[in-house]
Amino acid sequence: MTRFVVLLGSLAALVLGRDLAAQQQRQARDGFWFGAALGSGWARVSCNICQGTNRRGLSGTLRLGGGVSRAVLIGAEVAAWWATIDSGADTVHQSLAAFSAAAFWYPSRRRPLYLKLGIGLVTHRADDGTDVITSTAIGPLLGVGYEWPVSARLLVSPFINLALGIAGGSVKFNGGKIESSPGVSLAQLGLGITWHQVPLRRTQR
Repeated sequence: MTRFVVLLGSLAALVLGRDLAAQQQRQARDGFWFGAALGSGWARVSCNICQGTNRRGLSGTLRLGGGVSRAVLIGAEVAAWWATIDSGADTVHQSLAAFSAAAFWYPSRRRPLYLKLGIGLVTHRADDGTDVITSTAIGPLLGVGYEWPVSARLLVSPFINLALGIAGGSVKFNGGKIESSPGVSLAQLGLGITWHQVPLRRTQR
């Protein structure tokens, strides 16, 4: 009897899971939306006076936008990263922010997978309490994520993001420019939620 109940529950979960996936496959993406995410981040600054090492820290993202079609969303996004590096003699507080405009493309109606492409400004700040070094650059934003519907308006998605500052910008020491065109990057791995103003609905086949 116990085995039968377990088998019946497993079959019910499988059916519900397939129905949920089918609903996601047929959803229409339109109207206003916004989202937030939290996870781990790895920041890197490359220049003549920089160490050029990856630093791990806490990372978060806020984004909002609208739908262009059932396959494309557009939006604005700000990603942040912060960490404290204690070298013994000094404690350095580091932070990074990436301000971007991006498009989210869903290549398949059968899978809730999206690819992200955009462009933005990436800026890094290191402060040891006495001196401040800031590095900024412009470059592409890349990402991939997979969405699961939680309700008629809410989606949950694991994601990977990469913001690359590779052109323009400068390195400043206490406000004075000391170098041009640094490399500033942020890699993110996390879990996000997205809320749609218009309920996710099934489209006609």
